[in-house]
Amino acid sequence: MIFNAHGAIIFSVKQEHRNQKAEFIFYEDNYKGNAMAAMLAPNKIEVRYHQAFSDKQVARIISTLKDHPELNFMVDWQATYQGRPLDLSNTSA
Repeated sequence: MIFNAHGAIIFSVKQEHRNQKAEFIFYEDNYKGNAMAAMLAPNKIEVRYHQAFSDKQVARIISTLKDHPELNFMVDWQATYQGRPLDLSNTSA
């Protein structure tokens, strides 16, 4: 998955993050894109580091994504950022 505050693109593990693009959402190596890269596994969202996003920003975005009806399968998933668990309990704007 690549994602930011504008939304997310979920794609096959056989595809590269840098090849996924949508309006306002793009990932490029070396922090040049405006989106973060994440790996999805059952019950887990593992977000890779991006210098433009703090833990709090990532937690807020993940919480917003999990509230979207089409992504309700993620509602109970745990999320990590740089290997650290994210606190999604207090992510109001």
